[in-house]
Amino acid sequence: MLICYFCVNVTDMKILLLFLFTTLCSTAQNIYFDKVGVKPAKFDVFWGNDISGNNYFSTSNNLYKINEKDTLNYTNNKFGKITGVETFNMLQTLVFYKQNNAFVLLDAQFNEINAIIFSEINCDFLKPASQNELWFYDSLSQQIGLFNLNTKKHKLLSNPLNKIIKQAHSDYNYLYWIDDENNMYSINKFGKIASLGKVKPFEKVIFSDKSDLFYLFEDKIFYYSIENQLSMNISIDEKMIKNFFYKDGILSIFTNYQISTYQIKK
Repeated sequence: MLICYFCVNVTDMKILLLFLFTTLCSTAQNIYFDKVGVKPAKFDVFWGNDISGNNYFSTSNNLYKINEKDTLNYTNNKFGKITGVETFNMLQTLVFYKQNNAFVLLDAQFNEINAIIFSEINCDFLKPASQNELWFYDSLSQQIGLFNLNTKKHKLLSNPLNKIIKQAHSDYNYLYWIDDENNMYSINKFGKIASLGKVKPFEKVIFSDKSDLFYLFEDKIFYYSIENQLSMNISIDEKMIKNFFYKDGILSIFTNYQISTYQIKK
């Protein structure tokens, strides 16, 4: 069962970001963060962290969950290279293997509790949904749908999309995506699609909520308000950024086998 956990400070961080945005948008567009830590991280990919402070990394088909006291490892030699990890549920981790059209669910101790190879759909990505379901995009039909973990059945929700999905995110009840023309949309579990506006060119996006996001472009990170169509530069010292993750006022930057952690200035 997929369980949703939200940090109590999400609303406070949203209010703070909104205040900073409205205060600074007419002058120099910078948001400042304090550097609060650096740790070595000799892995190929950084996937993010959860509300308990666990960091998730992978190298080839090996997935690691690391905190101050412990390191957990999961390896699956059948499905190949890991192409997606969802980390915002600390009790379960969703691991996606696009090449083999498969996924596994892991419990908090990284024990395998579910492993499925799809036969009727060809998934480009998987995202957690509410009511023990998963969002997916089927590249064969070009439709978005839901897969039920109990019944092992799927249903298609959207009409065929005429644009490629570059990046997607879910908050369980909604799936959000950005297409190859940088248009952003959402869909609910009844199949209703809404247009949310256009985003800036990006290489990597972290969704804050449906109205704002953080994005990486040309080795710089920006905060972007979709509603106002304006962006602000995140003032940090890091270069050669391979990946980043933002959650509840904490910005984690993965560069050259290390993780640098920043906290938003209040």
